[in-house]
Amino acid sequence: MRRRQIRTLLAALTIVLVEPAAAEPGGLAPLPAQPEGTAWPTIAWPESTLGTSEPRILEAVEHLFSFGGRGPHPDTRGFLIIHRGTVVHERYAEGFDPSSRFRSWSAAKSVTQALTALLVRQGRLDLDAPARVPEWRGSHDPRRALTPRHLLHMNTGLDNGDGDAEPASYVAKLLFGHEGRDSGAFAAQARLVHEPGSHWAYSTATSQILSRIVAREVGGGRAGMLEFVERELAAPLGIDSLVVEFDPSGTPLGGGFVWMSARDWARLGLLYLRDGNWDGRRLLPEGWVDFTRTRAPAANNAVFGAHFWIGGAPRDGQPPSFDVSLGSFQMSGNGGQFVVMFPSRDLIVVRLGEMSSTQWGDIVADISAIAERFPEVMP
Repeated sequence: MRRRQIRTLLAALTIVLVEPAAAEPGGLAPLPAQPEGTAWPTIAWPESTLGTSEPRILEAVEHLFSFGGRGPHPDTRGFLIIHRGTVVHERYAEGFDPSSRFRSWSAAKSVTQALTALLVRQGRLDLDAPARVPEWRGSHDPRRALTPRHLLHMNTGLDNGDGDAEPASYVAKLLFGHEGRDSGAFAAQARLVHEPGSHWAYSTATSQILSRIVAREVGGGRAGMLEFVERELAAPLGIDSLVVEFDPSGTPLGGGFVWMSARDWARLGLLYLRDGNWDGRRLLPEGWVDFTRTRAPAANNAVFGAHFWIGGAPRDGQPPSFDVSLGSFQMSGNGGQFVVMFPSRDLIVVRLGEMSSTQWGDIVADISAIAERFPEVMP
């Protein structure tokens, strides 16, 4: 094949990946490259000896650690600021340190998204082919039209446990009840209540369906999945604290249960901030990060991309988000788990812990105040 034909084919593949969820007006902020002379944190994070002493930043950090509920610990247990690939601020509550693993809750959904990306890059999973779900293979089953893209965007149109809502009781069955012994199969029983692609609904069950698809494609059961995660994601990034939980059937609990240290959460964030590249090696498909941070198509969605959250004014039922001017995208989960990437500032802010008395909006406001104190970087 001639070079021009190859270039045309690659361009077409990139368009197929990102085009159906078109960019918002004004486009996406360019993703920054790793600054020249800054080491990749595969072994250890570069650290600034100057730290961050700007009063507004310190005030916001102090505010994050000022909330607390039951017990002796503040709600915020681990906090990191990564600027231009370097740790410039790090703080932990008493009893926690850089080696502590933090529970993901729904930030696990973004880990599942990364594993999906690895299979897409390897040509083992097609975003727009029918999702490989055995329960949907009937010749007259309308769910046959659902694809991995629908699952990533959470606009499948599936009954979310109570129509559009996702009741806590349904999530409890999915993750903790006897129904969750095969969480992917239980989630796949949902009926279709909206046309695929037309309606957004946040869904842990959807992530479990996707997680089961990934596990089946990888093969080898729990051991095979763990080997794949280590070889393809953790080892290349230097992540050594990742723990993935599984249901009894061997499906990863990719909708809510992985654990990592704050520094390793930041490594995953840096992979996305660097457009899926790591130290000269492409891990995520070309165009994947733009796909990740582009609003999922559905009239009732404003701040959800592809299993990541994005900035903007939320619609009904969506949590407070960062101002669209900051150009952020993030992994986040219950209890106030935040790994937020700000491309225009080459910045990652990690906040991990609980929300005993903290409010979601408080965390967004404090992280926003921190991000605004960092200058925009030249593309």
